[in-house]
Amino acid sequence: MKKCRRVKNLVLISFMIVFLTGCQKENRNVSDVEIADSNEEMLVAVNVDASSTELPFESVWLNRNKFWGSLIFQGLLIANENISNVEPDLCEEFIISTDGKKYTFVLKENLTWHDGEALTTEDVVWSIENYLKVKETNGFVKKGLQEIRGADVFERGQANKISGISVRGNDITITLKEENVAFLSAIAQLAILPKHCLENIPLEEFSNCYFWKMPIGSGPYKVIINVDDKEAVLTVNKDYSGKLPEIRQIRYKVLDCPGTDYFDFAISSDPDVINQYMQNSQYNVVKTNNLYYRYLIFNLDKRTGENEGILKNPQVRKALMLAIDRKRIVQEIYEGTAAIIDGGIPKEDSWYIQKDSKDVEYNPILAKHILTLSNFDFSKTLILTRYNMDGLSEKLLEEIAECWREIGISVEIVPIEDDATNKLFVEADWYDVALKNLSAVDYSEWYFEYSSENELWSEILHARKEFDRLIDSINHSLYANELKALYSEIQKREDNLVYKIPIAIVPQYVIYNKEHLHIPEMDFPNLWYHYDLNLAEWSIIE
Repeated sequence: MKKCRRVKNLVLISFMIVFLTGCQKENRNVSDVEIADSNEEMLVAVNVDASSTELPFESVWLNRNKFWGSLIFQGLLIANENISNVEPDLCEEFIISTDGKKYTFVLKENLTWHDGEALTTEDVVWSIENYLKVKETNGFVKKGLQEIRGADVFERGQANKISGISVRGNDITITLKEENVAFLSAIAQLAILPKHCLENIPLEEFSNCYFWKMPIGSGPYKVIINVDDKEAVLTVNKDYSGKLPEIRQIRYKVLDCPGTDYFDFAISSDPDVINQYMQNSQYNVVKTNNLYYRYLIFNLDKRTGENEGILKNPQVRKALMLAIDRKRIVQEIYEGTAAIIDGGIPKEDSWYIQKDSKDVEYNPILAKHILTLSNFDFSKTLILTRYNMDGLSEKLLEEIAECWREIGISVEIVPIEDDATNKLFVEADWYDVALKNLSAVDYSEWYFEYSSENELWSEILHARKEFDRLIDSINHSLYANELKALYSEIQKREDNLVYKIPIAIVPQYVIYNKEHLHIPEMDFPNLWYHYDLNLAEWSIIE
């Protein structure tokens, strides 16, 4: 690995930088900003996967636990480092009624945002209300918030406020329609955002607005510089309500190529990067237990033109799955760092429903036979798309297309270059199959995509209700055996309908320089779940 010389100054720029604050444009000079000595800094490579050319400050409501999200934002609660329980974060305490329907959160006194504005109960209520209205959000959190009494009426625009939320002083009381064991976990994943910065942003622009250039939160670190979306500087937030970190500043940067520059901490799912640093004795490489799904989705309802209706038959969709040599493709592309899946629950889990091998294994002869019996029109060209621009996604899609070509199907790959959400779900009349990924908190998110209440997915699957009863029962299940039976039933239903083709779960790996950065021993559970990273105990090794 090429190791670049570490410089004493953090940023080698002497000219004026124009950048955006979270709420307004501002001109500042780097010399005006307090920069800590380089001996106290931690360098963080955010792009060792080479999957993006930009610094990935993005909507924290869509991807809650980007590493920088844990540095910048807080919620009412936070999961402990083993994600076995939740603890107060912005609140002093929380009280649950005996019937399990009413939660009272007591907000801490004198909370502030990074820009010095007061953080109040208004910000909390505003965040809950707008999370229900913004389309690009995490399904697990939204499901939890939809359990609040009056949330459905508010979400439909038939009420100006949520009847199940009341505020008295610093107390925020939330009343649910019925007891829900997952509610606290959902609240722990909800990042509270500053109303004064975002209240005038149209909801359709929320995920792409200027706020995400220089996001403002209340967490242990605040962003002070973003240089050309390639490098950001974060310093300790001295007004943080928790225990202050020992490391005073973080340089958060993009690497054009893995292994070409020095870093202290990174998170990666790229097999080349993972294997490279496994061979480097200077670094620790720790596998996490995150749920990062890669799979194909079918456009069944929005497709127009000559291919309209070509995928309506579930036998056709099943044949397309049988035609893909998933085991070989996953092994070759991910080099042993990912696991093939047949559904939303991994094989190693005790709840996995073991399928008959003939239903899922690679069988191109049977696939072509099924297509022929189903009167599949081989003269049509399937349009296959993807929105990830990284090399692994490109290679994965090419391998899938080649499998289909081998049984006589014409395939054209047309990547999405515009807004992925609109192109996949709203303006979706142009493609047949898409490669998608899902960063999930738990298994229920995989199946929630089939819910008739999922507005985006209903665009391409129509408002189907086959899964609604089971999804609702899973959300309210109190017992492990009951949950096991529900997952078994919902998996069988998915097997019959074949709305998606599961490909793999791709674990993330934490990579850090153990000679320069001390991290207390921890398991790093699911990184898509926001939990306490115990940042106050991280330190630079002199």
